[in-house]
Amino acid sequence: MKLKLPFYLFFSSLLLAGLNTLAQGVEGKIKEEATKYEQSNAEFMMIEAEKFFLLEDFERALAYLDKSIEVDKKNHAAYFKKAEIYLGKNKPKEGLEAIKEAINIRSNIKYYYVLGAQLAKANRDMQEASRFYQLMTENTTDYKPYLVELATTFQATGKQKDAIIAFESTENLTLDQSMKLVEMYVQESKKRKATELMEKLIIQHPSDSDLKYQYANLLNTLGETELAIASLEAEPNKTAEMRILLSNLYEGKGESSAKYDLLIESFGDPEASLTDKTLLLGQLILENSTDLPIDLIDSLQTSLENQYPNEALAVENGTYVYTKLAEIASGNQRDLFQVKAINRYKQLKELKPGDFKVWDKVLSYEYNTGDWQALSADADEALMLYPNQAIFYIYLASAKINLNEPDEAEDLLNQASRMTRSNELLTSQILGKRAEIAEMNDQIQQASQLYQQALKLNQIHPETSISYGKFMATHNVITESTETISNRFTVGEKDLKDVYQRALALYSSDKPAEALVLLLSNIHTFEDNKDGAAMELYGDIYKQLKLTDIALKYWVKAKEFGGASDKIDQKIASEKND
Repeated sequence: MKLKLPFYLFFSSLLLAGLNTLAQGVEGKIKEEATKYEQSNAEFMMIEAEKFFLLEDFERALAYLDKSIEVDKKNHAAYFKKAEIYLGKNKPKEGLEAIKEAINIRSNIKYYYVLGAQLAKANRDMQEASRFYQLMTENTTDYKPYLVELATTFQATGKQKDAIIAFESTENLTLDQSMKLVEMYVQESKKRKATELMEKLIIQHPSDSDLKYQYANLLNTLGETELAIASLEAEPNKTAEMRILLSNLYEGKGESSAKYDLLIESFGDPEASLTDKTLLLGQLILENSTDLPIDLIDSLQTSLENQYPNEALAVENGTYVYTKLAEIASGNQRDLFQVKAINRYKQLKELKPGDFKVWDKVLSYEYNTGDWQALSADADEALMLYPNQAIFYIYLASAKINLNEPDEAEDLLNQASRMTRSNELLTSQILGKRAEIAEMNDQIQQASQLYQQALKLNQIHPETSISYGKFMATHNVITESTETISNRFTVGEKDLKDVYQRALALYSSDKPAEALVLLLSNIHTFEDNKDGAAMELYGDIYKQLKLTDIALKYWVKAKEFGGASDKIDQKIASEKND
């Protein structure tokens, strides 16, 4: 006999079954809604993080990123953003940890590997940077834009062959990428591949002048000099770089005439720019610093200035050209080139009034040549532009001294002195100039004291030594400072012969001012001893310092005392004749 369940129990079972099914449906829906909520919340946190990132509030941005990750553990974008922030904050180690988490979650995003490589480089670990790029080639596609960076990194870690494989397996390389591949072929001694690729590139880019230059340079690097020359000679529109390379190749083969012909051709080419021509002329001078075709260079520079009469670059090139020509020329030709150089500096003074170097060149030339009227006008103008340049005050003061305006000169020197307290060389020069003013005003004792101050400094300006020597010879005085300065050169040496020999050595080493200072304190002793050799040396020093009247005075004494060289009569005669 079958047992029958009571109806209410049967109904209860059905009800429970229904409720159970209903419960399962509700639970699934709740989970689904929770997941959506979490995702939404994580996205909200990301949006907030991005906002603070843009506001450069990186700490709050990081805080929101961490909250986003708490809600969604698989939020690889949040890890990427953290790594990006850490790179900007120069915290590469923390950034590496974050980017590795991002890659663990999603390994097929190329940007994650690129950022990882950047962080590794910031952490000075090129091997790890190389590994990131290697993983990028294995796990992602379309990484072509990063090939050059990949190659550079692989080269730094000895994996250049792997870089070549990556390049060769990529289609339609850009020009820059192709040139990088050429570079790697050359470094791997794959000469044929390098030249073949370059030839293909020239066909693809027939108007690219730089590419043609690079091709000729490559041929030269690979020892194919004749082919390099032929490719450059065949190019109708040569750039300055092409011309310079061709000139260098001619130079290497000893073909000077071809090189000069190229230069003349370039100056006559209407397509060649001013920059091209100045580069070529400068290159010629640099290559042949002691054996220059002077007349050719002078002619080309003149042509350049005629073609570009108001161009600062043409005039500036003239200052360089004529300064160099003056260095290797002699006699009247040297003087002519010096004048040409300074005239161009004077032109630049108008074309580039804000160029300190130009003013300095002009003023120093006028100062050294004694053009006091021009120096007075130009130095006064220069000080309006450069009121804090002590040397310009000294230049102007020197002009005023020589134009017999001592009061104004004194004021200018006081201005300069306030700017040069820590510069003993300029301080020495200023004291020497002030001594000259005192001497002009017949204040001999004050002049002597100013010279003493100058000569006690550790650095003595050569001009001050010279003017002091002239002062000593003119006024026949001896001061305490001459003894002081002499002792600096002759510590522990009392013997006059030693003093003489040291002075002679300085004079022979083209240091007449130092030789004069060394001898000054002993001048009366040498005269009392009737030392003709020492008197002759005094005269020679003064002659080299262009103080010829004083030189003659000491040569005459040397002849009178005896013991001078057999050239003493010739020295006296030549000076008297002049």
